[in-house]
Amino acid sequence: MLPTNFDSLIADRPDLGPVLEDVALWIKDHPDWDIIDPREVSRSLTHGDAWALTMALRLLCDRGLFRQVYMVVTPSGVLADGKYDDPHRIPPRLPDRWNQPFETAEADIVAVLEPRK
Repeated sequence: MLPTNFDSLIADRPDLGPVLEDVALWIKDHPDWDIIDPREVSRSLTHGDAWALTMALRLLCDRGLFRQVYMVVTPSGVLADGKYDDPHRIPPRLPDRWNQPFETAEADIVAVLEPRK
């Protein structure tokens, strides 16, 4: 499960506290996820807005809890397997969830957060 104890971050940045609590709740509600997908988290925000979420997620990276990586959205709208440190290193073709190859040049690239190891 992803880390959810952001108490020290909230103490340092009380302005982001409600959004960090939303992120922690989202993580607890999605125990099978191994990444934070900001698109998904933003749909369940009860406090703050997209800007506050962006600042909170940046804080999680700046403090070393998570790191930003990139994933590709398949034509069916799900994330393809594979996480990339650099979007320029994404292969030109990837398999979708039915193992059918698709052109990544025509796909959306999404920045997601994974826990630092």
